[in-house]
Amino acid sequence: MDAALYQANLYGVEVIWWTDHDHRMDAWGMRKVVHFTSLTDERTDGGPWAWTRTTSGPVASSGGGIVQSPASPKDPIVGGSLKVACRSSSGQPATFGYFADSHPAGWNYQGDAFGQQWSVEVLPMTVGPDGYLELVISTSYHPATNARPAGTYKLSYRFGGPGTPGTRHASGLLGIIDLGVTVGAWNSYTITPSNDIAALWPDMHAEDFATWHFSLNAVSLGGSVVGYFDYLRFARPFASGDLPLQMQQRLEAAYAMKYPNVAQRQGLEVSRHLPHLNWFGGNVTINDSTVVKAGNNSAAYEAWLHQLTTQIHASGGCVSWNHPYGYSGGALLPAATQDALLSQIAAHLVGNKLLGCDILEVGYVSRSQVDLAHHVGLWDVLSRNGLFITGNGVTDDHSGQHWLTMVNNWTTTAWAPSISEAALLHALASGRLWTSSLAGFQGSLDLWADGRCPMGSVSISQLSSRGLQVRAENLPVGSSVEVVCGAVDYTGTTPNTALIARLPASSFVNLQAAVTVDTRVSCFVRLQVRNAGGAVVAVSNPLWLLREQPPVGIPPARAF
Repeated sequence: MDAALYQANLYGVEVIWWTDHDHRMDAWGMRKVVHFTSLTDERTDGGPWAWTRTTSGPVASSGGGIVQSPASPKDPIVGGSLKVACRSSSGQPATFGYFADSHPAGWNYQGDAFGQQWSVEVLPMTVGPDGYLELVISTSYHPATNARPAGTYKLSYRFGGPGTPGTRHASGLLGIIDLGVTVGAWNSYTITPSNDIAALWPDMHAEDFATWHFSLNAVSLGGSVVGYFDYLRFARPFASGDLPLQMQQRLEAAYAMKYPNVAQRQGLEVSRHLPHLNWFGGNVTINDSTVVKAGNNSAAYEAWLHQLTTQIHASGGCVSWNHPYGYSGGALLPAATQDALLSQIAAHLVGNKLLGCDILEVGYVSRSQVDLAHHVGLWDVLSRNGLFITGNGVTDDHSGQHWLTMVNNWTTTAWAPSISEAALLHALASGRLWTSSLAGFQGSLDLWADGRCPMGSVSISQLSSRGLQVRAENLPVGSSVEVVCGAVDYTGTTPNTALIARLPASSFVNLQAAVTVDTRVSCFVRLQVRNAGGAVVAVSNPLWLLREQPPVGIPPARAF
């Protein structure tokens, strides 16, 4: 949160909605135990991790892996431990170990570190002043503070070595905790990382740290280091119900003093399975989705989400349908493949009417190998079918770094009388906003019909043409505003839009330009800004100009 607020403040973003994943906040499906029976295929608790061999420094000799014996007598699974061994070729630190890559298991130890307790059995065979065994945890990235640079804070738990047992000290972003050992015997340890964070860096908020990566190592300072790890357990007593939300709200209050220019609003990403929905505002609470025993895109899960959407609306909130093509990365798919996906997903969303959601995540340059044009095109299909959905921009930032150069750095800007939650929720519900690249467009966009029907609204008229007022401010050099129009025919799963006007900056007088649109057929119109290089850097919400009442009716917030 600290890092995200720093970035928002740096680039003039006035409001952050906190939309952490509910399943991470409540640790659903998180790993509870590791028995060290395999480096790649241990399935006793969740999906298998990939324990990845790592080395650093002047390693003269090293080795390790899963062994059947020795094994901790405390482990109920008989046999199996992780051996690590290393010798440095000099007095400089040399490390050999294994990184716990949980990607194959859905990153199922990455979550809030606060209150977590880790227990582990350690058998040091050769440690001393010239070497130690180590459990090292990478936590969260934080901006520079109190003479410390920006970076990721780490905790190094050292079993043996030259340090004084029972002490801890900080060296910049590294916290070192020295623990005593009995060589040649199994030693039991329980650590609470957030307690050590609080003691090592008392100027930081210990609740605002995650468990991101960790490794188990042998570290040689010149001597031979050999040891074993077994029976690693995780307890997460604060990952329950709304306790994580309450902790987040305490952090919001604390950071409000540090970042007074960035307002914080409560949200939540409902994300145990696909689809993921964002809950914006109102009485946000964590609902137990584990009661649904079906998986991604199942009818049972979507039925549960539909009930939740009704609950969110009753609580005063808005709901978005997130990353409609999925959340994977990778190079863009061929255009024909993206076209096919668009039609497939459009048919599904038109059929289920987005489960009652108000918003669709649109502002993605690339997400799940699908480009911006196909995200916007999917939105156009919904508009074509008379689904009055607000499109928003998506940073979806997980690291708090380099917002200006992120691929997906599209933010959302609202025409609202204030940045209060009520005003922003009304703008979201009514479509009074645009989405744009943080790096590519620092201006503003607005669209009206006949001087009285604003962007986002739905207007009924028998007029054969309507006058549009296009407003644009601070257009990038060489850019133009394009007016895009599509028929509302309540059918089809492909975009049906056409460009009806291209307005260079010179077209605007007092920031305004006029365009006439043919309305002999019901239609929707929207704006997009294309920069000098041909890339779309901003998109307005649509304005619907219909000739008759739509089958689904007009939402009160959009009626004009």
